[in-house]
Parts: sequence; C-alpha cells; structure tokens
Amino acid sequence: MDDPSEDEPLFDPRITSYNWLAGVLGGALTFVAGYLAMVVVVLVPDGPPEGAAVQDVLSEIGRVFYAAHNVALDVRTLTNSVSIIDGDYLSEVNGTIDFSNMRENETVIIDTERPQVLSIPGEVNPDLIYQIDLGRIQQPIQHAQEKPELLYYLLPVVALVAAGAVLAALTLGETASIHEAVLPAIGLSAGYTAAAMAGTVLVGRELADGAIMVAPSLVQTVVFALAYSLLCGLVGGYLIGFWRDREMSLRASLGR
Repeated sequence: MDDPSEDEPLFDPRITSYNWLAGVLGGALTFVAGYLAMVVVVLVPDGPPEGAAVQDVLSEIGRVFYAAHNVALDVRTLTNSVSIIDGDYLSEVNGTIDFSNMRENETVIIDTERPQVLSIPGEVNPDLIYQIDLGRIQQPIQHAQEKPELLYYLLPVVALVAAGAVLAALTLGETASIHEAVLPAIGLSAGYTAAAMAGTVLVGRELADGAIMVAPSLVQTVVFALAYSLLCGLVGGYLIGFWRDREMSLRASLGR
C-alpha cells in the first residue's frame, strides 16, 4: 500500500504559489521610494545649501535615511597612517599636541566641535592635521535644527507599513487567511534589506582628503533593515487582512 505522506508537497502550496518576485521587487522599490521621500523632507522648502554639489547633498540625505533606521554611521580609516584624537584631549592641553611620535605622512584628525589654534612644529606638515566634528557627521538627525527628529524616524515606518499593505492587497487573494500576511512581509523584507545593503556603498563620505570615510554600518544595516521591513510589512499586511475580513462580514450580514 502506498504511503499517503509521499504524495504530500514538501512546502505548503500557499508558499510555493506566492509571487515572491513581486514581494522582493516591491521591497527594493520601497527602499528607493523611502529615500526619495527623505529627499523631499530634507530639501523642502529651503532647497539644498548654496554652492553644494548635488552628489554630496544626495549622499548626505542617504546617511540621514540610514540614521532614521537607527543604523550607526561608522568612521573607517582608508589608509594605515591615520590617528584620531578626541577633542576633549585638545582642550586639556590648550591646543598643544605632542607631534614627536607622529609618523611620516601620518594624517591626524582631531574630533572636536570647536576648532582651536594649534601649536604645530615646523617639521610637521600642517596640511595633514584636520579638526573635524565627527559627532555631528555621525548623528545627522540629532543635529538637524529645521524639522522635528520624530519626522525623520517616522518616515521609513510609514513607508514600510504602506508598502506591506499594498503588497498584501495586490498579491494575496480575497479569500486568503489573515495569517498569510507574513508572505508579502517576508518578500518585502528580502528586497528592502538587499537594497539597503547595496546603498551603503553609495552614501559614504570621504573626509580629510580620503584618509577616513563615514558610512553606514553594514552589520547594523542588515539587522535594522530586516527588522523594520519585516515588522512594518506585517503590520501593513495584517491591516489589509483585518479590513478584508470586516468587508466579508459586512457582505455576509447584508446578504442574510
């Protein structure tokens, strides 16, 4: 006698029949749409700073978009001869730094909010000494003065909930179980996370003549993009499910 279990599919037909391509593409498009929405939030109504290069402005907005997902902006050294000095130390020594141990062609970056006049020995190349406010660059939302911080953090949440709802409405049948909302949420999260990972290489900013770069943490990008898109996508999908259930109940009651 044949074993009936041998005829059962390995995966639930609801999983294998789902339009995963639409979900993944929807996730990638949601990331792009969210970024474009952030461009509008940042630039309206004042526009970009006068004289700023378009590429630099778009890159800066990209870092704001990642920060809105709570992704840290890391400082990475691009050369072996780089030293970063805390600005508090600069205040303690009244701008007098011991450069005797400085390596040849070493770049020194002083992380400070208030640049000071430095005592630089004649044998040290002053063009290799930089005073940069790294904290301001790494925390662009906290230093945004024009608009409420909450606006920046809400943008990706709203975009993802809306995307989850649209995907559920377009890819799930009218009679689908409310719990099938997890399917578009998974597809959404896959595409969104992939797009976020690719975007990290596009929004980095080189400083100190290419000695360091400020860019989103790749590990945190994966973690937060996946978490945001999956959870918000589920919320959007479940909202559509609840709405459809309510509509079906109303139709059933009216048909009696």
